[in-house]
Amino acid sequence: PVIGSTCGEIPNVIADAGLIFPEEDVQALRDALQSIRDDSQLRRRLVEAGNARVFAHYTQAHIAAETYRIYRELL
Repeated sequence: PVIGSTCGEIPNVIADAGLIFPEEDVQALRDALQSIRDDSQLRRRLVEAGNARVFAHYTQAHIAAETYRIYRELL
């Protein structure tokens, strides 16, 4: 499972495949960590969603295809 802060593009990368906490909010990070530790269904759902998100958007093949598409548009 992924936990990230509200900093920069982190929420966009994680999307619904993880938990987001306000940047520099230690209590919120602690709560998110405890949620993942204590809730096996949440943990399982986030693992599945994270894997699906990686395979849909962040494989080398996908990144190469997107890079190629952008270069084609520019030319």
